[in-house]
Amino acid sequence: MAEHIDKFYVSLRAKLGEVEDRMSALKSKIGSKAEQAEKDVRHQLDKMHKHVDQQRTKISSAQAEVKRWAEERKAATDEKIAEWKAKREAAKLKSRAENAERYATAAADVALAAMEEAEAAALEAWLARRDASAA
Repeated sequence: MAEHIDKFYVSLRAKLGEVEDRMSALKSKIGSKAEQAEKDVRHQLDKMHKHVDQQRTKISSAQAEVKRWAEERKAATDEKIAEWKAKREAAKLKSRAENAERYATAAADVALAAMEEAEAAALEAWLARRDASAA
């Protein structure tokens, strides 16, 4: 079990690191190259929109998995789980564990997509502020 958590944690940290690296690189470009900044921001924003569009199916599937887990979680009460443990119903417990792992992965995918949308929103806000300042 710890191995699954470790893999999940490493994967999530890597994805968060990628977002942070992109934002840091863009911030550096903005600070050092004022004339080129708008082009860079627009280019990054276009790439992000394409990426979001490509990931839309995966995210929809992940959102459905999160919803499915929430419904399963309501059905699998603590008493029912305790009963499975007492009766040593390994197949049900294993299935529950696999579902929980899929849920964790799906939740991370949904969260990452939300972070990418927030990143795009920040870039759009920067462009809007630049337009307002230029007016």
